[in-house]
Amino acid sequence: MSALDSLRQRYASFSERRYATVVKALVGFGFLAVLPYVIEIDVMGMELAATLSLQVLILTLVFAYSAQAWNIMSGYTGQFSFGHAAFFGIGAYATQALAVDLAVNPWVGMLIGSVLAGIYGLCVGYLCFRYDLQGHYFALATLAFAELLRFMVVNAGELNGANGYFKPFPQDYGETFGLVAFQFQSDLPYYYVILAFLVIVTAVSWAIKRSWIGLYFFSIREDERAAASLGVPAYRYKMLGIGVSAFFTAWAGAFWSMYFNTIRPSTVFALFLNVELLLPAVVGGPGTLIGPIVGSFVVTPISEIARTTFSDISGLDRIIYGIFLVVIVIYSPKGVVEWPAMARRRVAAFRDRSRRDGMGTTAETGAAEATETPEQPETSPDADTQEDD
Repeated sequence: MSALDSLRQRYASFSERRYATVVKALVGFGFLAVLPYVIEIDVMGMELAATLSLQVLILTLVFAYSAQAWNIMSGYTGQFSFGHAAFFGIGAYATQALAVDLAVNPWVGMLIGSVLAGIYGLCVGYLCFRYDLQGHYFALATLAFAELLRFMVVNAGELNGANGYFKPFPQDYGETFGLVAFQFQSDLPYYYVILAFLVIVTAVSWAIKRSWIGLYFFSIREDERAAASLGVPAYRYKMLGIGVSAFFTAWAGAFWSMYFNTIRPSTVFALFLNVELLLPAVVGGPGTLIGPIVGSFVVTPISEIARTTFSDISGLDRIIYGIFLVVIVIYSPKGVVEWPAMARRRVAAFRDRSRRDGMGTTAETGAAEATETPEQPETSPDADTQEDD
């Protein structure tokens, strides 16, 4: 086989995998597109919406989107961030403040907030990567920068301090409901807006993963020093990762501010929000394309249902978050998406062990039969006496 034929086969195999990925993505996002109508179906006289409301679905997609953005940096490059609430809050505050104070269109405010979040992310990355902070040192540094920004916002009178912002509804100052105003009269349009956001960030994540940028990202994650020795500019690509991740995380904050119409530092810069933004990716599978989405659909509905069902027990949803994190880290560090592969491996190992045990039993039986000595006929005392004579 010539080298050209080998390249053709490899390209054909890659094309088939890419085609399969696109088909799976279309099926998955197609299901999410009809999911709001599915939950309204009566099942044995009980609506699924009783336990899975549209608002819960919207929150699930928000955290799936945020985890996907977090995954671009932390999952691909291995730089574990605990400070993405800073980028989330910048997007929320920029969108809301510009809309309320300067009557700037929310979409324009979202783009401005995304750029500001990207710049802030590059500043954080410069200070951290310049001094080669890695592992838990980098995680603590990002958390410290997020808390520093929250403290600054709380004490900023120009941003209304701890009171935050409340955006009036469009009819209060002459706007109209619709996509341009980023305000709707029902939750369903918000669902499709955040679903579109999720499609975009997933497409960007897939493009990065399949490109040479993703190859550099993964080499940095596996062994940064070895990658640098082979000529990979680790500092440059870590900066690229945190910049892209911060830019897209700000979109989630902008959506949050327009959906709830009110923001405060205690919500969009909250300390626990740093955990909520990364947990779906950790539970689903860091470094994978579908992991953040699967993880969000595992964690968020259960947490919201527990929070509403046991509302008299304060902090139960956070206890559930902690339990999930501990269980996943201990028993499945690669995430929920690895469970089918783990199950297949265990079934295959069980079958191999059973086959070996069966072959071993058969071999032992055959060996025992082969070494068994035939029974000797008994001789009478009279015969022995005759031989002596």
